[in-house]
Amino acid sequence: MDLKKESEKIRKILDRRRKEIDLTFIEEDHIYYMRAEDGIIRSNFPSVSKVIKKFYEEFDSQGISHRMAKGDPAKQRELLQEWADKGTYASNQGSRVHYILEKELIDQYGGYKKVREPIYICDEEQIERSDKMIGAGNDFLSLMHERNAVLLDTEIILGDPEIGYVGQPDKVWLIENKQGTDYGFLITDWKTNKPENFKKQRYTKKMYPPFDNIDSTALGHYYLQLPFYGKLLLKMLKGTPYADKKLLGSIVVLVKEDGSFDEFKVPQEVIQKILLMDMQKVLK
Repeated sequence: MDLKKESEKIRKILDRRRKEIDLTFIEEDHIYYMRAEDGIIRSNFPSVSKVIKKFYEEFDSQGISHRMAKGDPAKQRELLQEWADKGTYASNQGSRVHYILEKELIDQYGGYKKVREPIYICDEEQIERSDKMIGAGNDFLSLMHERNAVLLDTEIILGDPEIGYVGQPDKVWLIENKQGTDYGFLITDWKTNKPENFKKQRYTKKMYPPFDNIDSTALGHYYLQLPFYGKLLLKMLKGTPYADKKLLGSIVVLVKEDGSFDEFKVPQEVIQKILLMDMQKVLK
C-alpha cells in the first residue's frame, strides 16, 4: 500500500467535496460558511467544540467564584481576574507550542498549507518551558514515523450539511490496521494542559448520557472532540472510493513541561457511540 499516494487522492476528494458544499473557513474571524440542505450558504453551523458542550455542564465561573468569595464582590472580581490572567498566560504558551510544532510537522511530512503565526506573548520562563514541550511533540512525531503513519493533513476543514456541524482536526493520519491488510484514519491532537488538572479536578462531575461513565475533565472532553471530527471525515467520504475506510483510532497527546509526553487513546466504545449517533437529535 502506497499511503502517500492514497493521501493525495483523498485530499483531492475532500477539496472537491468542500467546493460542492461551498465550505470555507475565515480564519481571521473564525467563521465557517457552508451551503445548507436548503441551498442557502449559512454561517451558523456549530463547530465540534460547541457540539461536545451538549454532553457536559460548563464551568460556572460566576457561580463558583461567588461561593468561593463568600458573597464578597471585591473578592469575586479578584478571583475572576486571576482565572482570566492564568488562562491568557497558559494560552500564550500553548499557542507558541502549537505553532512551532505545526511548522516542524509540515517540514517533516511535506506541507499542504501555510501555517499562520498566531499572536502570543511569552516571557523567558514560558519560552524555556514551551521549548521542552516542543521537544516532547517532536518525540511524538518520531513515534509516528516508527508506526509508518502518513500525514493526510493538518487542520483539515471538515463539514457536512446533513449532519449539521463543522470543524478542523489537528492532525489526520493514514495508518495500516493491525493485520496489515488495509489502512484507515487516525486522528491525533496535542494538548498543553497542566497534567495535574488534565484528568481530575477539584469538583469533577460525570458527563451527560451516553457518556455518563466519563469524568467531565479536559481529557474527557477531548475524548469526545476527536471522534466527532472522525465522524465528519467519514461522512465527507461517503459515496467515494474511500467510503469503506474506518476511523481506526483517536489519540490525545499531552506534551509536558518536563520534555515528555503521554498518549491517551480514546476508548473504542466512545468512538462507536459517536459514529452511530443521530446528529439531528443531538443538535435539535
